[in-house]
Amino acid sequence: MPRETLAASDTALPTPRLHRAGGLGLSGALAWRNLWRNRLRTTLTAGGIAFAVTLIVAAYSLQGGAMDAMADHATQLLSGHLQIQNPAYADDPSLRCLVPDATAMARALKSVPGVTAVAQRAVGFALVSVGERSYGAQVMGVDPQQEPAVSSLANLVVKGRYIAGPDDALLGSVIARNLDIDVGDEFVLLGSKLDGSVAALSLHVSGIVESGSAELDRTLVQVQLAAFQDEFGLGDQAHMVVARVSDFEHVGATLPAVEAAIAPLGTASVVLPWQRLMPEVAQTMQLKRASSLVMLSLIAVLVTFSIFNSFMMTVFERTREFGMLLAIGMRPAGIIGVLQIEAAWLALLGAGIGLVVGGAVMTATQHVGIPLGQMAGELARRFNLPDRIYPPLNVGAMLAAPLLMLLATQLAALIPALRIRTLAPVDALRVGA
Repeated sequence: MPRETLAASDTALPTPRLHRAGGLGLSGALAWRNLWRNRLRTTLTAGGIAFAVTLIVAAYSLQGGAMDAMADHATQLLSGHLQIQNPAYADDPSLRCLVPDATAMARALKSVPGVTAVAQRAVGFALVSVGERSYGAQVMGVDPQQEPAVSSLANLVVKGRYIAGPDDALLGSVIARNLDIDVGDEFVLLGSKLDGSVAALSLHVSGIVESGSAELDRTLVQVQLAAFQDEFGLGDQAHMVVARVSDFEHVGATLPAVEAAIAPLGTASVVLPWQRLMPEVAQTMQLKRASSLVMLSLIAVLVTFSIFNSFMMTVFERTREFGMLLAIGMRPAGIIGVLQIEAAWLALLGAGIGLVVGGAVMTATQHVGIPLGQMAGELARRFNLPDRIYPPLNVGAMLAAPLLMLLATQLAALIPALRIRTLAPVDALRVGA
């Protein structure tokens, strides 16, 4: 047959295509099979990762719930989520540092989206006298209709009732005991008016409150706002306009809208969030979050060492296998890549189990609640914590914990896997022979 015919016939023959399986799919399948060659080790390591993820999710959710409850109930006592004050009042809480047009200010504040409750307050210092006994007190004028929406004091009355009329007064339990008076008894309140003259009020004890704060119970006297303003000559002025918002954790996002709402009134006032009103609570929350990061770091280190030990044993046990792979032409980087994929599978398996368990536990806890009992101790009494908290599931922890475990496993697997780069195929094949 002529050469030209042979060439034509060769080109006419169909050329078979050789499909070569490879890439990430093959490596992933191979890594998954390698994991289960030692089921006990894989199960124990994945269980450790699952426990770490569950612990992180539960700890962050519990701490977040406790911190939120502490901050929310601490602000409920008196401070509220934000206040409008005279710029000088924080440094000099005197009778003269007033917010003018308090009614218009409260109306403007209540129109801001996210603000759920608003109340006005006037505060002064006066002498409370019963017979021959006299004690200094912090007198607070409040609106009996508005105040219970921003303060929990109305729910802490242990004897009698909350104030209702102009002659009613609510006393702290300690000052009532010091004055030796009870519900229904009469006392005289003497102070100084805005113009310097004497202000005097004859009041009846309508109720006695126990706030849990010894300092507050020793000095608190609440009276009707209108009676206070009238007797002390304040007119339509107050010392603070207190508000609660729907999302107290992000109260800072509400401040620009509040400032814009009160700007047309033309008064020199400042808007203070609860973090500035109660810096000790904000600092406690920051300290708790910092301690959580330390705990999270310790868990990550422990898990990393555990996985490092597991993969170190894997590398030593499979030295002969790695030597054979190197002998047939597989690159060290390819073997290391398979080990890294094994670590990723291990992290995903453990994290998946941990998320399921942690999510189920915290979802149940969110509905059932956790009784504090004596666990909170002095902290619960100081910040007026509830008897039971309902910690919500922390979504951030559910995202961060698996990512942290993935990074930890990749690092733990990479360190022993780098030994493969210096492995000689001949020496590796002799191991265990």
